Amino acid sequence: MKALLIILFALSVLACAGSPFKFENARQVQVGMSKEDLTNLLGKPYMVTTRGQDQIWIWSHANGMTGAAKSVSYVIRDGKVISVPTIPDSFE
Repeated sequence: MKALLIILFALSVLACAGSPFKFENARQVQVGMSKEDLTNLLGKPYMVTTRGQDQIWIWSHANGMTGAAKSVSYVIRDGKVISVPTIPDSFE
């Protein structure tokens, strides 16, 4: 029984990928916030990429068990958020 619980736990962890975040927190991000403010709200980003002088910070999370996936990204320049996406209220 203990082995079965360990296997089920391991499978549930492996079935998820990315950096979990809440759209409720993502909606609180505002232009001008610092990188620290952003990580305090959303945690560590799943990926950071660059485009010219800008960084794109991306949070993405997928659940392999349910097929649910979500992502959000913000554009950072000189350590501050310069672009915030519109996140519909229906996104949970």
